[in-house]
Amino acid sequence: MLLASSTEPAQTLQRVTTRALDPVRGAIMGMGEGVVGLFGALGEIDRLRSENDRLRGELAGAEQRITELSEAARENDELRDLLGIVEALEMELLPVRIISRDPSNLAWEAGIDAGTDHGLEVGMPVVGNADGAGALAGTVIAVTADTARVRFIVDTRSVVIAVDQASRALGEVHGQPGGQLVMVNVPVTEALAVGDTVVSAGLILGDEASRYPGGLLIGRIQAVEPDPNALTQTAFVRPAIDLGSVERLLVVLEFTQG
Repeated sequence: MLLASSTEPAQTLQRVTTRALDPVRGAIMGMGEGVVGLFGALGEIDRLRSENDRLRGELAGAEQRITELSEAARENDELRDLLGIVEALEMELLPVRIISRDPSNLAWEAGIDAGTDHGLEVGMPVVGNADGAGALAGTVIAVTADTARVRFIVDTRSVVIAVDQASRALGEVHGQPGGQLVMVNVPVTEALAVGDTVVSAGLILGDEASRYPGGLLIGRIQAVEPDPNALTQTAFVRPAIDLGSVERLLVVLEFTQG
């Protein structure tokens, strides 16, 4: 009986202490769970970041592929148009690519990736694609073994004898600053109208044959103004080809003037 009585206070103290420490133990356990939860959240964040990086990489790859496919489709369309021009024009034509341009923009000239090794000579006409039709672009002015230089018809040093398709009026087409064209020395008695199509005449100049085949599209008349001399008129012509952005051309290796 004395032994039982002596242990009762100790048991009571143990129960009291246990109850007193329960909140502390709970807090510690809660802290442990919180730490585990924190590390779990950090791990999830890292996983999401990795997933985002992977998705960004896949998206960039897909965008690059779309760009490549779009460029390939554009080139295919351009080559198909050039092939159509080759088949339509009764001339020997060589497809070429523009590889350089005048960085000063003072001269409307460009380098192409073919030269004497491909049969090119100075003076050969150059044709471009105008919505599937062959349009006069310029002429070869210099050649090396594997490259050549083309001067576009919009260059201020360029002159082409041309004809208005509607009225059959003849005139000289000159290049203008800014990549435009004018048709000059047209008698005022000739009927020129806005919207008329202007093509190369292919006429003999004096004792020298024209360098350009006849019938190649040059552009369309945007405006007509009488000259101060009251004898001639000037037509402002919009080029059929955007020669500032064209990438592929056709060099006329041989043609028969009609």
